[in-house]
Parts: sequence; C-alpha cells; structure tokens
Amino acid sequence: MKRLAILLLLGFLLSAFAAAEAIVGFVDGVLEVSDGGVWYELFIGDAVDDGDQIRLADDSYAELSSGSNTVKLSRAGTYEVADLIETTGRTASAGLGGMVLGRIGRLSGTTDEPTETVAGGARASEAVNQNTPTWAGGEAIDDLIEEGVEYLNQGDFMDAYYVFEEAYDYAITDDEYSIAAFYYGYSSSLIGEPVQAFELLEEIGPDPETTFFASHTIALGQLLVESFAYDEAIDYLGLLADDITYDSADIQSAELLMGIAYDGMGMVGLAREYLGRASRTLPGTPAATAASSLLADL
Repeated sequence: MKRLAILLLLGFLLSAFAAAEAIVGFVDGVLEVSDGGVWYELFIGDAVDDGDQIRLADDSYAELSSGSNTVKLSRAGTYEVADLIETTGRTASAGLGGMVLGRIGRLSGTTDEPTETVAGGARASEAVNQNTPTWAGGEAIDDLIEEGVEYLNQGDFMDAYYVFEEAYDYAITDDEYSIAAFYYGYSSSLIGEPVQAFELLEEIGPDPETTFFASHTIALGQLLVESFAYDEAIDYLGLLADDITYDSADIQSAELLMGIAYDGMGMVGLAREYLGRASRTLPGTPAATAASSLLADL
C-alpha cells in the first residue's frame, strides 16, 4: 500500500513537471508569479505554466528553462510566459548563442586588424596604451589584457576571466579602466555570469572612440536582446548598424540583432527592414542565413 502511494506521488510530481512549460533556474533579486490576482515569489526549481504571468522586480535577473532553451530576464516588468517561451525559441533559432564566441578572433586581431575609420571624429587606433604603469605583481595592464586574450583564443575562458579581473582591479587610468571593464564583462558572459556581464559592459558603455566598440556593442546588444530589453538594445546597436564605416561583419551582426529586437516589439516593418539588410550585407554567412530564416517567418 505504501509502495503504491509512493508511486502515485511520483506520478503526480512527474505529471506536474510535464505540464509545466518552464522551470526557474536562477534568480538574483525577486521574481513573482500571479495567481488569482495575488503575486507570489518564485524560487529556483519552481515551475510555471505557459498561461502564467510573471513579474521581475527592479535590479533583478532571472532565468527559466523551457526544454532546451533558456528564457532570460534582465529588466523589471510583467511578462506572459507563453510569449517568453515563443520568442526565446525564435531567438535561439537565430544562433545568437555563438555570436559573442565568434568575436574572440576579431578581438585578438587573428582574423582582422583594427582599422581607423572616421565618423563624427577620429577613432583611436590602439587598443591599449603601451606606456601603462605596472601593478603590484609587476605586470603592466596591457600585458594582462594580452595574456587574457591569449587565454580566450585557447578557449580557456575561466583563466581569461581571472586575468581580466586582475587588470580591472589594478587599472589606474581611464583608458585602462575602460578596456579592462570591457574584457572583464565580455569574459563574464562567456563563463555564464550574466549579471556581472551586464554590470561591467554597462558601467562604461560602448564608446566609438575605442577599437573594441563593435565587440562591446554586439556583446551588450546580444545580452539585452536575449533578455527582452529591446529598447535599450536598439539604442546601442543603431550606432553600429547604421554606420557604413564599420566592418561589414560587425554591421551585419548589429542588423540581425536589431531585426530580432524590432520583431520582439511587434514592429514588423522595421524588423523586416533590418533582417533584410542583414541577409544582404554579407551573403552566405551564418548571420545572413539566420536573418533570411527569421524573415521568412514574419
């Protein structure tokens, strides 16, 4: 009898999870679900159905798993679970997950060299100042950045993260602080620390005067698009997508992200415009293929 009761209980729990559309995987702050007009706080492991409405508080971040996809929320607001699941599925189909990873070679200069362009003023041509002071351990900040980038090239993201953390901690000048914050935030996104990545990448926003402006913009833009902060993503990405002086691959990535953002906002006309542009900027690339696929679904 006891065995039967246990089996029935297990069956009930399994059916409950099967019916649930998403499971809370991570919360930093407060995430709530509405039940009959009353809001109840959600915790890691809690399940929500596709008909539920959830609410993220200010200064909070949350992730929910739905099948093989992860719903990410970074901005306060009220959301319909069904909409989150559907949109995340479409975003995942675009292959955005590899977009930041795909920029490692570009950051290190192994696939292209920094080029000096002009758009509203001259842009810096050096990634780091070669005359930087040394920190207590004896290494210059630019040496730490170079060491961290080499770790990125090798796929040692955690080692890169710790090296960039050192550079960030010992940065003195504004230029040192800016580049260290970017790489520290960039590596945070690679090791699955989105909250820290947001803080660092937004602490000193993308600056057109830096040689890593495009990578900074795309890394932050991707985080914002993936977490439904569409307005903010468009504000950043527009500076890159609408400036023909930048590299075509960078422009295409920004166009793709902007198309997805406008689609998420229900602005189909602008979504078509930017996805169409992304499909044509560099034909045959993964970004072009993703843009064409998303465009066909609109």
